[in-house]
Amino acid sequence: MAGDIGASWPTGDDDRPMQFSLPGEIVETILLGPADDRRVLQDSPLLGDVWTAYALDPGARQDVLITPHYKATAADVASMIRIGRSIWNGKNGEKISPSTLRPLESAKIAYLQGLVAAQLFFGEVLCILVPLTQWWRQPQVAGRIENVADRRAALVKLLQTPPGATRKARISIDPENYSSLERYIALAGLIFWIGKRARRAEDLPLPGKDGEPRQPLPPLPELTADQAFALYVPYAEEIIEQVFEVYPKVQEHLDDLLRTSAEAGDLDDEALAEGFIFQVSLNRRADTALDRSVPAVKADAAQSLFRVMCDRIVWGVIDSGIDGSHPALQMIDEQATTDPEHPVFVSRVKKTFDFTRIREIVTSEVDDVEPAVLAELAAGAGLDIGSAKACLERISADAENRRPINWADVEKLITLKTPKAPTNPHGTHVAGIIGADGDFAGSVYSGMCPDIRLYDFRVIGKTTADTEFAVIAALQYIRYINERHNYITVHGVNLSLSIPHNVRNYACGRTPVCNECERLVESGVVVVAAAGNRGYQKFQTVDGPFENYAAFSITDPGNGEGVITVGSTHGNWPQTYGISFFSSRGPTGDGRLKPDLVAPGERVHSTVLDHGWAPESGTSMAAPHVSGAAAMLLARYEELIGQPRRVKQILCASATDLGRERSFQGHGMLDVLRAFQSI
Repeated sequence: MAGDIGASWPTGDDDRPMQFSLPGEIVETILLGPADDRRVLQDSPLLGDVWTAYALDPGARQDVLITPHYKATAADVASMIRIGRSIWNGKNGEKISPSTLRPLESAKIAYLQGLVAAQLFFGEVLCILVPLTQWWRQPQVAGRIENVADRRAALVKLLQTPPGATRKARISIDPENYSSLERYIALAGLIFWIGKRARRAEDLPLPGKDGEPRQPLPPLPELTADQAFALYVPYAEEIIEQVFEVYPKVQEHLDDLLRTSAEAGDLDDEALAEGFIFQVSLNRRADTALDRSVPAVKADAAQSLFRVMCDRIVWGVIDSGIDGSHPALQMIDEQATTDPEHPVFVSRVKKTFDFTRIREIVTSEVDDVEPAVLAELAAGAGLDIGSAKACLERISADAENRRPINWADVEKLITLKTPKAPTNPHGTHVAGIIGADGDFAGSVYSGMCPDIRLYDFRVIGKTTADTEFAVIAALQYIRYINERHNYITVHGVNLSLSIPHNVRNYACGRTPVCNECERLVESGVVVVAAAGNRGYQKFQTVDGPFENYAAFSITDPGNGEGVITVGSTHGNWPQTYGISFFSSRGPTGDGRLKPDLVAPGERVHSTVLDHGWAPESGTSMAAPHVSGAAAMLLARYEELIGQPRRVKQILCASATDLGRERSFQGHGMLDVLRAFQSI
């Protein structure tokens, strides 16, 4: 698409352009100012990735994570969103959602401790969530929105300023210095306006086959900043007018919402005064962060010298799933074996939990779970349809009554009685590095702890989308498992996952998934995470693409302070080859030293699907070496159980210095034998 797109882009019945995407350049220019003078910080509760996602497709729903204000509970916020959607869409449905989509289709509202997830249109975020925020209740915001109405002409000029204009050019167009609130109003109005336009036929979802659910919306074509600007600039005045037309309706709706919510249950007086929502972010995608490695970290020597037995240690693998039927993950069932020459084997993967459906399970609407999904949940959990539905109804009733999640009910639906092999081999490969014990093609392959017990937490389904909520749910459930007994059941977890950190969102290391990792560490569980595979990146410059190593490239949850963050090195000659080119570099965005240490992550041989073995590379392969080392320490020195920070300190202090930059190697390469000898 080139040239004057304004003349060729199709229009709807209102003679306005049909829905189109806004590139990031326009979002940042309106929200933060010109690139050569970007000193403005957006202070609204909508974080940067939310703006970007809605701008790319203003008419599509996005899956958002909502952090309640500390005076409000997640159950309260989930209930208010549900009530708010009913009130607002009942009055203004045609004004909040594209006419091609049903305005009251389920938002899949679900909540965990301190977190709510919902699939919402931008209009619902703008008109329902934002008025419930702490930010909205600030006098300088609520009072100034009405005052800003006097500056409509200035806001129109803000939208009429070309996106590529420099600060100098902008001053010549309009000498005004726009406040962060005014920039918020302009960008919100623009995205809201585009989202209300009709959608092109080629951008509509395809109908489901044979009664299946409708297919997802196809993405809108990406436009350049100039092309998008040409489509909306003729309507700048109309866009700004729309914002101030909807404002009284928002205030009226807020009053109705608070009144109805109070009738449904008590609301905290301080939350009423200060707001119920702190901020809104995107439910982020998580990617899997992809012989001789065990001897390289001297785990075999430590096993021999210290006679470490890990059969009483349980490690959680939060990943794509483990094939527990793999021969290398089996052990002899002593009780079932009657003839030593014909042993009976049982999997060392003691339990499998499926969190890929957690949104459907903890949603506040039972009808969100389609019959086919209900049947799948029931079959996996070994329940009949009636029992599974009864669990869902109890969970939904808890949500209706703003009660905390009853993990006992959730547990019945996420525990797989006869787990099938996963479709993604990543988790099986990670599990094998921690605890494989087998042979392949005449060679013996052993993981770090060949007798360890594993818990399989499946959080990655057929796609990597929307995984952060599932990861957080798994972390919270592990705390529940441990806290219901007077002893620790799951001693540690491995997170070979990579969620890129958006610097305009949360402070580094303070994202929802990082915070949940910190809570798990505080509860006594060792948390090991991959540093990420973003250490070598391609950058686009004015002179063309440029490839180089990237500092500050640690990904979540590796940015967490208490997490043991692991980078990758060569397995055979780490002193010679140093840090793997792909391994993410530190420090963290807020200046903390990361990674913590490195371990072999190149061509590591381990278990895969179909009972096979294969080499894989990535910090995903490095992290389970450290998980295995931590498990060995807990097995040998029981007083370290429940002391994850002490375990981290031992492993870091005993690492071998590779002579590389601290931001590359952390404290150095994992050395299990030295760790044992240091105690």
